[in-house]
Amino acid sequence: MLFALTDFLVVIGCGLGIWRLWPHRSRGDVRMVRLGLAFIGLAALIGAARFASGQIAELTQLHSLASSFAGAAGMVLIALGLAWKAFPIAMAPGVGRYLRVGIPVLTAVMLAWPGSDGVLALMPKLALLLGLAASAALLVHRQWQAGLIWLFAWLLLGFASIAIGASRELTSFGIANWHIYHTILALWAALAGEAMRRVIASRA
Repeated sequence: MLFALTDFLVVIGCGLGIWRLWPHRSRGDVRMVRLGLAFIGLAALIGAARFASGQIAELTQLHSLASSFAGAAGMVLIALGLAWKAFPIAMAPGVGRYLRVGIPVLTAVMLAWPGSDGVLALMPKLALLLGLAASAALLVHRQWQAGLIWLFAWLLLGFASIAIGASRELTSFGIANWHIYHTILALWAALAGEAMRRVIASRA
């Protein structure tokens, strides 16, 4: 049951992030971030249902696919949404909509296409690098609060991915790495929503 609870923590974190951005939901950059958080939250919800229902083996493949999809499409959408605001990037009308649809569709195709594992594994890493670069851009433009929160969030996610991501079945300090990783991911999701809200507030 503890595994279900830590997965549900991610659902809560994503929900908080989406809620913090609710007043700005009509913005294209915010829609990207909220959609990315929704994908991650949905994958975590499947994980919570998997463990809570006891259908651990039966839902393993669905949970794995949802997590891979969220880690690729969700992270890229969030990083792009931030980059759109941080640099800022001038986009023609409709481009944001194409990205919001195209990235998930492309990710789904790659999940079904044999031999695409390497590209899928690369997408969260590229999202992390883009997120760090966008955070630095905010700091360069003296948006201190938003920049520092984003930078902390991406560094936290990077630490979790590098130090824990590949060893979630192991234990550190008497706690399963699975629980540590998902707790950090939940915090990151909530910080992402708050940081994006502050970016918009600082540009208002």
